[in-house]
Amino acid sequence: MKIETHIPAKISALAVSVAFALSSGAMTVWPDYFSVTVPPNIAPLNFEVGGCPPGAKVEAVMKGAGSSRLAAEGPEILWNDEAWRGFLAENKGGKYEISLVISTNGVALSSLVATNVVSESPIDSHLTYRLIPPSYTGFSEMGTYLRCLENFEERPIYRNVQADFSQCVNCHTHNAASPSNYLFHTRAYKGGTTIVSPRYGKFKVDLKADGFVSAGVYPAWHPSGDFVAFSLNETRQSFFAVNPEKIEVMDLQSDLILYSLADNKIKVVEMDPEVFECFPTWSPDGTALFTVRAITPFKDKSESEAVRGDRVFNSATNIFYDLAVRPFDARKRTFGAPETIFDGRALKKSVIHPRVSPDGRWLVAAIASHGVFHIWHRDSDLYIFDFEKKSIRPLAELNSAESESYHTFSSSGEWMVFSSRRDDGTYTRPYFAKFDKENGTFSKPFLLPAKRPRDHWRRMKSYNIPEFSAGPVAESASELRDIVDSEPRKAVVEE
Repeated sequence: MKIETHIPAKISALAVSVAFALSSGAMTVWPDYFSVTVPPNIAPLNFEVGGCPPGAKVEAVMKGAGSSRLAAEGPEILWNDEAWRGFLAENKGGKYEISLVISTNGVALSSLVATNVVSESPIDSHLTYRLIPPSYTGFSEMGTYLRCLENFEERPIYRNVQADFSQCVNCHTHNAASPSNYLFHTRAYKGGTTIVSPRYGKFKVDLKADGFVSAGVYPAWHPSGDFVAFSLNETRQSFFAVNPEKIEVMDLQSDLILYSLADNKIKVVEMDPEVFECFPTWSPDGTALFTVRAITPFKDKSESEAVRGDRVFNSATNIFYDLAVRPFDARKRTFGAPETIFDGRALKKSVIHPRVSPDGRWLVAAIASHGVFHIWHRDSDLYIFDFEKKSIRPLAELNSAESESYHTFSSSGEWMVFSSRRDDGTYTRPYFAKFDKENGTFSKPFLLPAKRPRDHWRRMKSYNIPEFSAGPVAESASELRDIVDSEPRKAVVEE
């Protein structure tokens, strides 16, 4: 199956605040929680109004079915937690009107009225993510955190400050949002991959072998929980002297392996030095593996793999990743040949982070002008592939003028979380949107709720790799530290 299409230029930005046009100036509302569809189990959508005249009264009212009503006064609109839960429960599957009135001495200066929808479909109860400063400042303090989406509780799963020496903590992932089946990497001090599996236990494994450019990097759980596909990546970052972008992170080499938990064995899937392959993801039935691939031939074909001389693409801005898929036989642990289903090179576009919907019909990926680290590319947008109609379109309802990158479907396939820098162009924050599985469209996205909206501005770190979890992980930080501190199993490469 091959999907070909014209990819349009970057679409215009979505508004990130609601503005009130007043003769005295513009008042703003942030985050924008108006005209959105919300899960029935989401934490209160608190927001604040900025730029109000001195002494102005700010009142927000939500009116639902029957006599249900909820009110709060600002300029910080902080809904009562218990009343909010009751209001959503009463209006589940329906709509409610939200109005905002700014007045002085009883005279309304401006008002806003919108209709929000309360979905029948709940969202997975938790979200995991890394909190990191800009990666080029170092990794002296980082960790993976668990946030309950039904309230504002956040706790660390594992932080590198728990170790005796400096560590990088990265690439955590759950198997289909399972809180009992996940993994994460630690690098540098006591490096390895910590795996939590209901079938195979809790352990750390060393996936680095002779001839590998790295240990396992970007992971993808097979739906069975028996395998994990990893890319192996040798990456570098460079800074621009003159460029609207801050930094370019690129692959120098990337390969593909399959790790079997049952027997601790590694199968090499792709290790061609002229092919960069990464960001694996499985089809929901586990019979196919999607990856992104860049063909990077050597200028001099006589050069050996060890030399890795000049390549044809010359620079990071001239390398494009295709979307490919290969069949997989789990019983035999064998793969078929990869098939390109989206030709990025032909369109001079680069696709990364493919994610397949649980029903198997849709795939969402990030596409930008080049390269493989789209979080640093302002032109990165999300696109949706329709396998039934063999078509692709940009997700105009989600994209902004800033980078949209990492994204994940919820376990039900009804919701998506994605990373966006739309608020300030610097820090990545998670946004959520309801997915219509019939026509492949999303509702207007909304920002991760915060107890105090300004907490988002105070937290000068990015939310990295947001992944859904259907519940809290059972392991404590101290238990995970014991696993990280243990001697790893040495994975064996199949002959």
